[in-house]
Amino acid sequence: MSKFPQFTMSFQIGPTNKERIEAFEMYHRAFNAKKLSESIPPNGDDIHIMMDIYGLEILIGPGKATGTGFDNALCCEIRFDKKDDFYQAYNEISKDAQSHSVEGPYPWATLLGLVVDRFGIGWALYYSG
Repeated sequence: MSKFPQFTMSFQIGPTNKERIEAFEMYHRAFNAKKLSESIPPNGDDIHIMMDIYGLEILIGPGKATGTGFDNALCCEIRFDKKDDFYQAYNEISKDAQSHSVEGPYPWATLLGLVVDRFGIGWALYYSG
């Protein structure tokens, strides 16, 4: 059975790196969260922390700042290893979406599709090829 597509979540926490680091430390103490990786996107300075809580990968990323991020603190993520699957999902949930864009590359993904669907749910779709 393939590991992909894979559903994960992200927590959009604060505009500062300090807040994201403090959040991870709290989840580590509360749930024994394991840090899987920590990275900063090219040409950026926002720390992104990937952690595991009880077998679910969760990304701690930057929260809402003017012109960036999602309004909600919680975001659903799907990781794809096939470009066609990525675009099929992106094109479908982008129909009548409140907002959508495709960006990348990043250290953790070749493409990143950001969508706030017509119901207000935030989605980050990742393709790594």
